[in-house]
Amino acid sequence: MKDKKPLLIVKSLSISSSDRLMLNGLSFTVKTNEIVAIVGESGSGKSLTAQCVAGLLFQTPLSISCEKMQLGTQDLLHLSTKDWQTVRGKELGIIFQEPQSSLNPSMRCGPQVVERLKKNKIGSPKSYHARVLDSFDAVHLPQPERIFKAYPHELSGGQKQRVMIAMALIVAPQLLIADEPTTALDVTVQKEILNFIKEKKKSYKMSVLFISHDLSLVAKFADMVLVMQKGKLVESGTVEEIFKNPQEPYTQGLLYARPQPDKRLKRLPTVADFYKKQNTFKSVSKASRNKRHKTLYSQKPLLEVKGLIKEYPLLRNWFKENESLRAVDKVSFDIYPGETLGLVGESGCGKSTICRAMVYIDPPTAGDIRYKGRSILGIKANALRELRREIQLIFQDPLAALHPLKSIGDAIAEPLHVHRLVSGKAAQKQKVLYLLDQVGMGYEYYQRYPHQLSGGQRQRVVIARALATEPQLLLLDESVAALDISVQAQVLNLLNDLKDQLKLSYLFISHDLNVVKYMADRIIVMQNGVLVEEGEADKLYNHPKHPYSLELIAALPKM
Repeated sequence: MKDKKPLLIVKSLSISSSDRLMLNGLSFTVKTNEIVAIVGESGSGKSLTAQCVAGLLFQTPLSISCEKMQLGTQDLLHLSTKDWQTVRGKELGIIFQEPQSSLNPSMRCGPQVVERLKKNKIGSPKSYHARVLDSFDAVHLPQPERIFKAYPHELSGGQKQRVMIAMALIVAPQLLIADEPTTALDVTVQKEILNFIKEKKKSYKMSVLFISHDLSLVAKFADMVLVMQKGKLVESGTVEEIFKNPQEPYTQGLLYARPQPDKRLKRLPTVADFYKKQNTFKSVSKASRNKRHKTLYSQKPLLEVKGLIKEYPLLRNWFKENESLRAVDKVSFDIYPGETLGLVGESGCGKSTICRAMVYIDPPTAGDIRYKGRSILGIKANALRELRREIQLIFQDPLAALHPLKSIGDAIAEPLHVHRLVSGKAAQKQKVLYLLDQVGMGYEYYQRYPHQLSGGQRQRVVIARALATEPQLLLLDESVAALDISVQAQVLNLLNDLKDQLKLSYLFISHDLNVVKYMADRIIVMQNGVLVEEGEADKLYNHPKHPYSLELIAALPKM
């Protein structure tokens, strides 16, 4: 590393708003052909740093001071808006965390990538279509021609993210800023994408500023690590130095808050535990787990899914048979009272489709779903209302699930009003405050709005709103995927506490097998709409039988 020239130099960068200091004297260097990772909790300043380096904050009301910010020979502190557009087009590629807000919803995906080639005058117009298809194929998008013609809302979260990655890399930038680029991707695609970025790094002699909350991913992917907390750099070093001998309690907390594959703890460690010098944590014995499962599976199932099929029309033709996509193909499984059933599989395999079918948002094409022994097919309005009271769905993105103009108190009170569970405003407020307390939040959050909360706090609010109806089954669809490791540990501990206190059952959907193994009693694995394997969580994780399950586990990044 010592013989490499610096590509990006940032010296004494500070950013403040009218009421607080957000970034405090940050200095770092990214060398040519080097991957530097920035890690830290939500709100530590990771994305703010990336946005500033990309020139996206200079036209905002924020106050920015910096001694030096240089990319190659380019002084980034004194560029015009037009010069910034040129730099971002040719020398700087950016992959944002949320592809839905980065892609134009009214424009097909292919032309959005073509636009990047046009603006930077790369190649001839005749070659644009083929170039984009090649870039889609390189990031492992299925059916590149279909993706080219598709609008963003027609793709899964993982597919949208791959379109963004293709767009960022198609111009062969000097520096790639990747802000949580694989958060929405399953482990197999994640591995392929990171290998692809590494290949391009080598062939383009490209440097990468990589932002992630997944430390096991950073351990496998990065050369250097910067650990940030509350806008300050608290620790930095090579991957080996940070992961083998972390000095700061904050770094230690980040490293050990993630579920470990070789042990099952009763509660996950959090950053706060390491500040208290608490580093011994109780494990769950195999005997107590077996005893619990014996009781669990002696009951009748709470929910039964039998031969579920869901098809979506693709093309309608006058003179030929209509084409359709079978998203779920004859899937069967049961969920028992008090059980956490884990559901894993790659993006687009049908996980979310099953969730929507279970609450009849998206009725199945064929098969049956039985709740407490009764079929929900063709269910009437009153019965459907009752079903949705007892089965609550928690989505991946809590910010999108909360109304931006409704206070937290009103958002949680909404299901109480809809289902007529509490009468009178005073009683309603009392119930909301009780729910906030249940998820570890105080009364001071009652009047706040979603944009005033962190990602972990918003997720707790969404959980509180789901609990308002006193449900028996929660469908958790990638509900901790976007949370940083320390907050994820807090939310997973909370979910386990609530399950025990309220006798809940969970369908826990995630592409992170380590998290699923920690949470689940049993795991079912899906591939291309088909259920390929199921079994007790530890057994399936340690001794998978199906080749796809083996592939998922082999793809997990290890620290």
